[in-house]
Amino acid sequence: MSIVDNYRLMIKICEMHYLQNLSQKEISSRLSISRPQISRILAQARADGVVDIKIHNPYSGESEMEQKLMERFGLSDAIVIDSGVGNPSEQMEQFAGKAAQQIDSYLTGGSVVGVMSGNTVKSIVEALRPSSKKLHSVVSLVGGIGAGSVDLHANSIAQQLASKYNGVAFSLNAPALASDPVAAEIFRREPSVAKVLDMGVRCHVALVGIGSVSMEATNIRVGELKETERRYLQEQGALASICCSYVDGDGKSVGEDLFQRSIGQSLESLKKSKIIAVALGNSKVEAIGAALRSGRVHVLVTDLATAKQLAIA
Repeated sequence: MSIVDNYRLMIKICEMHYLQNLSQKEISSRLSISRPQISRILAQARADGVVDIKIHNPYSGESEMEQKLMERFGLSDAIVIDSGVGNPSEQMEQFAGKAAQQIDSYLTGGSVVGVMSGNTVKSIVEALRPSSKKLHSVVSLVGGIGAGSVDLHANSIAQQLASKYNGVAFSLNAPALASDPVAAEIFRREPSVAKVLDMGVRCHVALVGIGSVSMEATNIRVGELKETERRYLQEQGALASICCSYVDGDGKSVGEDLFQRSIGQSLESLKKSKIIAVALGNSKVEAIGAALRSGRVHVLVTDLATAKQLAIA
């Protein structure tokens, strides 16, 4: 008879492990049974229903949506936050605070972290608590967007994140969008700009937002994109932007004319980074879906209402 068929022994080992809190090593020593055999017996006990493990999860609704998003879009992880009730400002504050707690685990000591501009990324970085961890550096992934709203710029966000995680911030001192491809190339060749662009390519983690191509999008509201450029993107089928990339409904890159004028990272240049995208809201559902279909996003952080729409979109 195989040892896993010894029912009484199985019960004894389960009681020792689950009720008496003995480790497999301790059980092995007491019963003179090898640890691999103990492990097989415990696994068989679960398979046979001898042990029924229940997790009392107060976040079951969020967990269910996380699993659905990971399966549907091939994500390595999804973080779904219940941002509660209230006006948009209050909900964003709730969302950012809870999301920051989860994102902290991805910011490991010694790593290079890249950040994008935008209100959602800004809110989460503001909500992060000062840490004893020391990041190697924090790098701006895109140039400045418009002349105003400086607190939304990647440079400002990078400085704030670096100060909380004892790292050094590297600013990309160039516009996100130059007047023409020649001007963009001149900016890229500047030694200080080229250095930061090179660091961005090699960042371990990229914390990015997902933008839509609409009049409400941040880059349009702050004047980075003109109406003619927005119409061009719509004609190209663009639904979403991440850093300097625009993607259509199938997640394919479009808007090459604008990309040639852009100064910053693209989805392609960030292929070695773990991309954590943060985005939420009814107006962003279509854009988020398009970005996820690109296959470049590894982790999505969103709220429960948005996740439900993405699961059926």
